[in-house]
Amino acid sequence: MKGDPIIYTVQSMMGNSEYKQVYKGSATSYQMSGLQPNSEYRFRVCAIRQCQDAPELSGPYSPTVTLSPQRSELSAGSVSSVGPRAGADPVRPLTDEQWAALIIMLCAVISILIAFIIQYFVIK
Repeated sequence: MKGDPIIYTVQSMMGNSEYKQVYKGSATSYQMSGLQPNSEYRFRVCAIRQCQDAPELSGPYSPTVTLSPQRSELSAGSVSSVGPRAGADPVRPLTDEQWAALIIMLCAVISILIAFIIQYFVIK
């Protein structure tokens, strides 16, 4: 089983219609174009293991994600005063690995401070 290729199926539903397959392949990302503005779309993903000795094994579908594309009100030549400055990096939340590193560093700093305090007041 280890090393079997994995493919993904992305299904989309607009409004209250049925799910339709919009992508099937090995890429881990997919960008859908041609969405109608101010409409509600639902997406879900399923991972499929392509076994060598058996037929494909499909996993469960992911929880449904609802997206509503908004119509852009800005024309090509207009400037907006709302939103981040051009060229400014958006603020992203810390990943789990970054949080873990931060917690470890804080524990190390606190441990060193406690060691200095003990050495200063107790060991003299």
